Amino acid sequence: MPRPADGVVPPWAYRQPDPLIYSQQYLDAQGLAFTWDNPDIHVELASAPGTPVDAHALQPDTDHVVVARIWNGSTTGPAPGLPVRVSYLAFGVGTTRHDIGMTKVDLPVKAASGCPAFASVPWRTPAAAGHYCLQVELLWDDDAEPGNNLGQSNTDVKALNSPHAAFTFPLRNDRANRAVVTLTADGYAIPPVEPCGQDRSPLDRHRPERWPVPRGWQVAVEPSRTELAPGEETEVTVDVTAPDGFAGRQAINVRAGTDNGLLGGVTLYVDGTG
Repeated sequence: MPRPADGVVPPWAYRQPDPLIYSQQYLDAQGLAFTWDNPDIHVELASAPGTPVDAHALQPDTDHVVVARIWNGSTTGPAPGLPVRVSYLAFGVGTTRHDIGMTKVDLPVKAASGCPAFASVPWRTPAAAGHYCLQVELLWDDDAEPGNNLGQSNTDVKALNSPHAAFTFPLRNDRANRAVVTLTADGYAIPPVEPCGQDRSPLDRHRPERWPVPRGWQVAVEPSRTELAPGEETEVTVDVTAPDGFAGRQAINVRAGTDNGLLGGVTLYVDGTG
């Protein structure tokens, strides 16, 4: 097609991509439940590519690779050379971000070969032992939906100790203004894929009201509400009590919200042996 004389692409020829990742902020804005155990982000050892490792117990000062799965919500607009930025934060809410690195991927249209695309960024873990929150951000100026470009993976796992499990993490106000933060817990986990042909809306089973803390469980969050100045930090304790004889793994999500939306959160896993 010849270049338009006025330099303006006609609407029928315009194609806008929608690069996206599992984004807690986006899901929260849609009124949906979500997990901080991001299905689109995992870590591999550099010495064993292709094999995910336990993100809750990464080896310190060791070469790893952060792998992000990236989707396109558009059936007509590809995103060639899509920049992908990867960073890490200390485990908690609103903690300081540290850049790991950037890469670029070619993202085809939805349902085309090569979609989803996979971005890999090398990461030498910090020398201090611990687990970290990983953050992946997709950078595309002309985006049909920029709200789904940031995904995080922020989890912890502990075994029950007759029958409690106690977690602590920092809560920091990374906003420019004072914020009243409310912390709430739920039991959401991504459910299995349902067969096609269901009568109900596919979003219905992701509604927050369907995923309270499970019956028989007790979750105490302290503080459950606090006011923080910009940059101010406090420690949050979550005490989880399981039903007698619990065996398996249960997810407890803690959401930190403000009047201006989601500040952050964590997913806590409790392991029981019965």
